[in-house]
Amino acid sequence: MSEFTAKRIGFLIKRSEMTLDEFTRHWEKIHAVLCQKLPGLRRYSINIIDRGKYPRVAYDGFSELWFDSVEAHDAAFFSPEGVSLLADIPNFVSDLCGVVVTEKQFIWP
Repeated sequence: MSEFTAKRIGFLIKRSEMTLDEFTRHWEKIHAVLCQKLPGLRRYSINIIDRGKYPRVAYDGFSELWFDSVEAHDAAFFSPEGVSLLADIPNFVSDLCGVVVTEKQFIWP
């Protein structure tokens, strides 16, 4: 069982005028730096998808954010850091679908 009770996954589609490299660079160098400032964030990863290799995939990447609780998740996104993070999304993303999921771990360190 996960030690965290709230995991958010964000499915991202890059802006059409951006290359995958530009999208990735912005995500890693700007957006991820903002995301790491979220209060209560316990774990964070981004996952880049090369749609040239996987054309049936509808997204260019997805993020994973872990929090201790749904309340901690909600507070993080309403914080000043969360507001700044959300304001950056249009700078590199044309569409984002964020969901809080229930994670079921089977092989986990």
